[in-house]
Amino acid sequence: MPSLLDVGNIFNTLREVDLNGIREQAEEPLRVLVLGNQGVGKSTLIARLLEGLRPDLPAGQLPSVGELKLDQRIPLEGINLVILMLDATQPVHAREREVFEYLARYQVPTVVCYNKADLAQDTQAVLNEAMTWSPSEVVAIAAPDRASLLRALAPALLRLFRGREVRLARRLPMLRELVCRKLIDDASMTNATYSVGTGLAALVPALDIPVNVGDMVMLTKNQAIMAYKIALAIGLDSDWRKTIPELAAVVGGGFLWRQLGRGLVGLIPVWGIVPKVGISYAGTFATGQAVYQWCVHGEKLNPAALKQLYADALERGKQLGRSLLERRKQTLSGKGEGKGGGKPWWKLSRPRWPALPQPKPASQCAQCGAKLPKGAQFCPSCGAAAPPPGSP
Repeated sequence: MPSLLDVGNIFNTLREVDLNGIREQAEEPLRVLVLGNQGVGKSTLIARLLEGLRPDLPAGQLPSVGELKLDQRIPLEGINLVILMLDATQPVHAREREVFEYLARYQVPTVVCYNKADLAQDTQAVLNEAMTWSPSEVVAIAAPDRASLLRALAPALLRLFRGREVRLARRLPMLRELVCRKLIDDASMTNATYSVGTGLAALVPALDIPVNVGDMVMLTKNQAIMAYKIALAIGLDSDWRKTIPELAAVVGGGFLWRQLGRGLVGLIPVWGIVPKVGISYAGTFATGQAVYQWCVHGEKLNPAALKQLYADALERGKQLGRSLLERRKQTLSGKGEGKGGGKPWWKLSRPRWPALPQPKPASQCAQCGAKLPKGAQFCPSCGAAAPPPGSP
């Protein structure tokens, strides 16, 4: 049986998927406007959104992020997102309210951002006012603090661009890690739940081998799409005919679903479902992590790190498989909640596990986290001074 690492086989698998649609959506321009009074933190926020932008990206991939004061004319043509910044230390925001109502009339996607929330004296008053901006997204941040932006602003932006997260990450580097983690999590969960369904179908002896062969194609397809989306989110070449072969070489055995599937075909179906779900989840998760590492740092995961990632994810995948099967039994027996025995397995919420640690490159910038070329004295991404040789 040929390896799926063969470029021709990968192309044959991907021809059945409309990757052009994924690419076109990711390449759509993004124009962001940050509005607020003088000194509210607009420039600081913009710098954080663009932090870590790779200097080798072509100009066409650079986002258009502008800032305006509230007393200036606000041009809305072509604007995809407005971030309206308020000073949380100030008690009144009358002008901001006028601007907000203006934006609402033209249905411009808007996030209301209370900056300096860590300095607010009357937090209850801020909370009470924040509730009046509904139904827009409202967040409290401290613009210089990247952690607060990732905790509050980033999820709000992803909710506004649900289904278009890759486009957002491709233009706003601060969101890339978060979006890539979501892509990996979604793909791993999708492949795991798919394996439960086909595993149950394989209980019929005549369907066992055909179902497993079909699984290998579908799992590979989902995995390859995930890898391509990660590459797009990081800002790499959007031509999948160039990108996918590079990614296939990076992850090595991560794409070998046919070889993994061989060990499942011969199993007694009832006993094979949980291992099958575990392999589907773990293989997709480890592949996603390997692709992310290469896209961001230009480094392959070493075999030991990849093996450990796979082993940890395999245990979680088996746990997920047992949970899905149990819920499936409850649904069929009518013991679950609600009409018809509760939620079907494909609508179950994903388990909330802590993220697995990601390997870091040996040398990286303490300011923005970008990889430092050997012998570099300054970071190529943010210009910060590089640590002296031999420092941790």
